[in-house]
Amino acid sequence: MNDKILLYIGLMAIITYLTRFPMLVISSRWEIPAWLKRGLAMVPVGVFSSMTIPPILFHTPNGTWSPEYIVAGVAALAVGLWKKQIVWALLAGVVMIALWRQLVAFF
Repeated sequence: MNDKILLYIGLMAIITYLTRFPMLVISSRWEIPAWLKRGLAMVPVGVFSSMTIPPILFHTPNGTWSPEYIVAGVAALAVGLWKKQIVWALLAGVVMIALWRQLVAFF
C-alpha cells in the first residue's frame, strides 16, 4: 500500500477527531438547550433531502426525467412517511433503483 495513502488516512482521522472533540467536551460540561437539540434532530432529514431531491428532480439525461429515479423517490417517500425512519426510506430507494436496473437489464 502506498505510504502517502496511509498518511492521508491518518491526517483525515486527526482532522475529524479535532473537529468533533471540542463539541464533545462542551456538551459533556454544559446542558444543551432544548431548542438546539430540536434543531440538531433535524440535521439528518436536511442532509437526506439535500442528497436525494436534486438527483430525482434534476437528473435529466437527454432532456427527460429518469424513470428509475422517480420510482425510487416515490418509494422512498412512501416508506419514509409510513415508517418515519430515514434509514428505511433510504434503503427503499436503493432497493428500487437496484430492482429497476435489474428489470431493465432482464428485458
